[in-house]
Amino acid sequence: MSNFSFNGIRKNYCNYMDYDAGWGQSRELEINEVRGRPGGVLSNIKEEPREIEVSVLVDATYNTQTLYELADDFISWLTTDEPKELIFDREPDKVYYAILSSRIDTEEFVTFGKATVKFTCVDPYKYSAKTFENTAISDQVSIANTGTADAPIIVEATALKNTNFFQITKGDEDYFMIGEDDVDKPLNDYSPLILGDELRTFKGWNKQDAKNFTDNHTGGGVGGTFNQSTSKESFYLNEESVTGTGWQGAMYKRSFVNNVSAQDFSTTVKFGINQKRKGAVHFAQYLYDTDGRVIASIGYSNANPNQVTGRIIITLFNQNGDQIKIYDYKNNPSLYKMDEFVVYIKLERRSNQFKIKTWKYREIPYPLRKIAFDQHEKIYMDSGKFYARPIASLSLYSAKNGNNPVMPLYIFGTYTRELLPKPVGARDMIIKAGDEVMIDMKTKNVLVNEEPFLSEKTFGSDFFNVDKGVSELFIYPTGVFDTRILWRDRYL
Repeated sequence: MSNFSFNGIRKNYCNYMDYDAGWGQSRELEINEVRGRPGGVLSNIKEEPREIEVSVLVDATYNTQTLYELADDFISWLTTDEPKELIFDREPDKVYYAILSSRIDTEEFVTFGKATVKFTCVDPYKYSAKTFENTAISDQVSIANTGTADAPIIVEATALKNTNFFQITKGDEDYFMIGEDDVDKPLNDYSPLILGDELRTFKGWNKQDAKNFTDNHTGGGVGGTFNQSTSKESFYLNEESVTGTGWQGAMYKRSFVNNVSAQDFSTTVKFGINQKRKGAVHFAQYLYDTDGRVIASIGYSNANPNQVTGRIIITLFNQNGDQIKIYDYKNNPSLYKMDEFVVYIKLERRSNQFKIKTWKYREIPYPLRKIAFDQHEKIYMDSGKFYARPIASLSLYSAKNGNNPVMPLYIFGTYTRELLPKPVGARDMIIKAGDEVMIDMKTKNVLVNEEPFLSEKTFGSDFFNVDKGVSELFIYPTGVFDTRILWRDRYL
């Protein structure tokens, strides 16, 4: 007998006696009848989900737990909300993406039980356990798919300079593109970066010991300090630096590069939440006008130290410091069971329109790709133009509540761009030097710097797979991107 792994986990108390995944796939043929013609006309072929039945022996003979205790653990292990990797010892170089599809039937014999486990593979293909990668040389890359079916790829590209588009083609047949390459349209950078900080150093940040406004949603007292993570990739609240009742925290402030100000702007902040340790936490990024008065707060609050019901809150302040809430989005309940995730909040102002975009992501295997989820957008119109003052600086704030436990929150970065007037029909350099582009052809997921970017997909382009055998891919514009391709061979 042999064992198997599911969701990257193996159990030493069970082995499979046999399993049946079938040879190849079940196919549904759509055939149209044509009068006067024998048989019919084949109009479509649909691959059905793959069913896998596994006979498993669960043995408690030499285990400290009873058979029923092992059964509870066995069921918990195999019950997931989405397909996970399933690898059998008999095929150690192949992966199925499976989900438990029915109750587990069992036969019990004192200290061991024989279980029949039924999995469904919504994706009927199987894949190589190994992820392959190849780097483009002179904007050309060869992909050798040794499987028996065409295979999806993941494209990762880093921009070496500003550009208005990214395109990858498979010969003259297929191509995928974001942006536009019409050379007859004027090209300029209409969204220059005025602050981009990955928070790897405190240089340029000034600790604040007082503030001149009241934030009733994600704010509190100031005076504490931030620490920097050991990896030097984030700031977080030094809990020992904060005393007192109520919300008390730390605030650090800085001006934009070269002390510029911006009338229209977009600002994005990202931070990580660790819900495994329940507690209360406040976070906010504040924007200030040229007179140092706060104009907006972009925040997150988990106010109850015993629950994981965080929410994103965005508010605006007029010249008198009066605050209004324009956005309040509670985390999707599916997040309550997650130990950790990353939150992105983007606020954009053009004239009297504020556009809010929020999303989250976590990293999952194959090959640690990022999947954006819980995405949400909203538009707020400032009809009276009460919140139209130019912005000139920002601050980061994180707080705890009295002696309550603190939910760990790590601030990863903040990025602000000035939005310049763009002539009608002009092309913008939507990808900047240093930007990271990720295109997942299987999930149809497009990210630029981990921001969902599918809206920039060029009309007429489409996601594509590489054929079995060797495929040649080409990247455009030439000399602009460092590109690598990731894939797994795919089998029928």
